[in-house]
Amino acid sequence: MAKSRIGGSETRLLSAAGIAAVCLVVAFLFLSVLSKEDPRVGLVRQIFFDAVAPMVELAGTPAKSLANMQYYFQDLEGAHIRNRVLESQNIELRQRISELTRAEVLMQQYRKLLDLPKEPDLELITAGVIADVNSPFVHTIVTKGGRRQGIKPGQAVMGPNGLVGRVISSGNGSARVLLVTDFNSHIPVVALSSDVQAILSGTNRPQPELQFLPRQATLKIGDLLVTSGRGGQIPMGLPVALVTRKGDDENGEIAIQLLDDLARLNFVRIVKSQEVETPPAEIQLSPTQRAQR
Repeated sequence: MAKSRIGGSETRLLSAAGIAAVCLVVAFLFLSVLSKEDPRVGLVRQIFFDAVAPMVELAGTPAKSLANMQYYFQDLEGAHIRNRVLESQNIELRQRISELTRAEVLMQQYRKLLDLPKEPDLELITAGVIADVNSPFVHTIVTKGGRRQGIKPGQAVMGPNGLVGRVISSGNGSARVLLVTDFNSHIPVVALSSDVQAILSGTNRPQPELQFLPRQATLKIGDLLVTSGRGGQIPMGLPVALVTRKGDDENGEIAIQLLDDLARLNFVRIVKSQEVETPPAEIQLSPTQRAQR
């Protein structure tokens, strides 16, 4: 009896293997007869992929787990490195805050001694960039927001890090900004460390240049250029660019590196200009009045 049972199970096993072999042969013949462009071939291929996909996913689970574990340890090592860098930067920032606090106290004392008027606080309007109309001859962008938001021509426009241009026209819901790289842009600036006054002029190239530099002026590499406030429309002290050199030559010509990439502006901050009162008109005196004075 035991022998018959064993033989029956072997027979069933052989019959199942035989059916599978016959199916494979039929499928092979079916695919060999049909052309690759036949839609039935794609259907069979898709059915095969659907049937095999769970098994492939199951077989790849250990490999994915090992890869995730490797990424975890790599991220852990990178986190330790970033943590050390952030700690050093945090120490530098605390020292910088202490220096700025001391400078602010000294500035307040100097203002009291010199009786200087207090500079008004800057009011900023955030606006999104909705169009970039740059061309070889014109470098401008269009921002959302206009006169309804208090945006007027002549106001300074800041990027994430520094000055990028000024408003040249504004409508009810949009404004056009002339970038500092445009040929028609001329911004009065001053170098912080050397106190050199100049005009930052656009050249229709990615980087502007300095014009009207004093003859004996010497600029330091790495010096920060900020707005000088000359003209009254653009406030004083807005960061604009850094002084660098062209190429790697230490004796090469100086170049101007803007603080922002003007091709990647998504949002800008528009500085609302403070109204400056015009001085009273000079009274014209007659020759007799001049003689009496």
